[in-house]
Amino acid sequence: MAFAWSFSKLQAFSTCPKRYYHYDVIKDVQEADSPHLREGSALHKAFEERVRDGKQLPLPYAHHEPLMIKLIESPGDTMAEQKLALTDKFKPTGFFSANVWFRTIIDFCKIRPKSAVIVDYKSGKVTDDDTQLALMSATIMHYAPAIEEVKAAFLFANNDKLVSKTFHRDGLQGIWRDILPRVRRLEDATAANEYPPRPSGLCVKYCQVQSCPHWGTGSRW
Repeated sequence: MAFAWSFSKLQAFSTCPKRYYHYDVIKDVQEADSPHLREGSALHKAFEERVRDGKQLPLPYAHHEPLMIKLIESPGDTMAEQKLALTDKFKPTGFFSANVWFRTIIDFCKIRPKSAVIVDYKSGKVTDDDTQLALMSATIMHYAPAIEEVKAAFLFANNDKLVSKTFHRDGLQGIWRDILPRVRRLEDATAANEYPPRPSGLCVKYCQVQSCPHWGTGSRW
């Protein structure tokens, strides 16, 4: 099977290769159901239905309605929960094609002749890590060579916070230059089937891999 990755897989591997192996590779451990996961699913469904079906946002997201109206009614073609994929040559391909290398799902996208707007909905805590936004923006630019600028943002719906960054085509190589070393580490681990544990304070409650020697210890390097 050809190597393929996504931002979520890369993030999981970076946090702890062993946890990633059990949760995402052999899948002998499943993410426990939690209020946080249910909330994230409900949030994405509400915003998808707002964009795709025109349903107004329910509580507790209704106060974001003015922003969504502004986004939806702005010029350009609107997409919701758009699945995009690239080959290892950075060419567009089918999401489940045999030659797929990278996959991403864009929550909201507005495509214009020379620019695009991307919004990713978040239910968790506010972060300034824009790696995911950079990857989605790069993918849009590979799909649409005429696009020179992508305005991308995280909407932290529960914190009423919009964190945005603008990406330009002349920075496209820089996006991949920054991320590819991390991707190669994941690819090398996949090829060697080697996923060593990376203990941290998250071991106490975050991980359910009970076969790990660090499980429940909260130990650090």
